[in-house]
Amino acid sequence: MTDDDREFCALVAGLDVVGDPWTVLVVRELLVAPADEDELLDGVPGLDRALLREKLDRLCENGLVERDREYRLTPLGLRLRGPLAMLARWGRLNFR
Repeated sequence: MTDDDREFCALVAGLDVVGDPWTVLVVRELLVAPADEDELLDGVPGLDRALLREKLDRLCENGLVERDREYRLTPLGLRLRGPLAMLARWGRLNFR
């Protein structure tokens, strides 16, 4: 994705940060509570530690997650609660 793409469409910019399924699932877990890597791996079956670290690093770089002893969503990350809840509701109503 180019900078021009991100500037042109806010949807594309948002999806560039959180648009893959693993990232969404990590954010989902952190919406419940702060967690360490082991807790996140338990909450997202199939995700391996290397990929989890990659996703967490990207979320931290984009200001959605911070870490002290555990990973936690920042105020910006917490703002995903509504959009992800609406996406989950849409998926449940249309694809289950």
